[in-house]
Amino acid sequence: MTDAEGILRCIELAKQAGGYVHPNPWVGCVIVAEGRVLAEGYHSKVGKAHAEVEALKAVKDEDRALLSQATLYVNLEPCAHFGKTPPCANAIVEAGLRTVVVGTFDPNPLVAGKGVAILREAGVEVRVGVEEVACRWLNRRFFQSIETGRPYILLKWAESPDGFIDGVRSIDHPGPYRISNDASRALVHTWRSLEASILVGWGTYMLDEPELTVREVRGAQPQRILWSSRGRWDVAAGWWLWQAKNSPTPWKVFERLAKESDLRSILVEGGAATLQALLDAGLYDEIRIIKGEIPMGDGVTAPVLPANVARIQAGQLPADECPEAIEDNRIERYLSPIFKV
Repeated sequence: MTDAEGILRCIELAKQAGGYVHPNPWVGCVIVAEGRVLAEGYHSKVGKAHAEVEALKAVKDEDRALLSQATLYVNLEPCAHFGKTPPCANAIVEAGLRTVVVGTFDPNPLVAGKGVAILREAGVEVRVGVEEVACRWLNRRFFQSIETGRPYILLKWAESPDGFIDGVRSIDHPGPYRISNDASRALVHTWRSLEASILVGWGTYMLDEPELTVREVRGAQPQRILWSSRGRWDVAAGWWLWQAKNSPTPWKVFERLAKESDLRSILVEGGAATLQALLDAGLYDEIRIIKGEIPMGDGVTAPVLPANVARIQAGQLPADECPEAIEDNRIERYLSPIFKV
């Protein structure tokens, strides 16, 4: 197994955790010796053992003598601090491994090179920076939150071919209008399950009373947030009411939200005014637009994309993260021009 193959396998393992590990990063681990995989593991839930420890536990008794000759692959630097679990770097040293390949350093100040230092001081050979772009993309929510002090913000909406996200509401058709189909709606529920939280503005909440839950797929439930500038009132159990009123800028709102909640990511699903305000403020990292096939003719105009938005082309992301079509709906993806992986 090459270093690149080992790290890419770690990424595939890490994805199995889905949204169950927030606010922790997604991490997978593979241990290889004598040309075969001895064990694999991934961090499956907050509070449970990290990927490296899971992989070490999975090594069969008859293979433990091979650990001194084995290579351990992990997509993110092993932790070096006591949190809900002991340091993984110490566990690797105690297991007797002599070679560790790391996809990328951990930006968390509690780790940030300390894990690699522990390994090297113990005489372990460490190679860092393998498939680093893929590793950072996998944990873009974690990196963005640590490095900028605000959550990774993903904007999503469905849009008709003539540029509307909702039709004209009336007594005969109180709405909301459906633009996406069953398959793309299931995909949206998968997207929800991967994010720490999901947010809508006051108007959308009052007009549609959205559930914003994961129902059509199996997965973690994001924290629901109602972003309001209208004051306080009773909202349904399980929602957070977040006050945007009197905040100097949307950026400060999200910085404060990140600091007080430890949420690493927010999926913003509406409404039009909330989405446009974030776009105008440059306060987004990723945009996903579902394109319907049936024109509406009139209604609520879709948000206007910034002129400098960077469209993601086919092949720029892993195939499972950038579907070009879901039955009859197209999926368009964009990144903020300042976002770096």
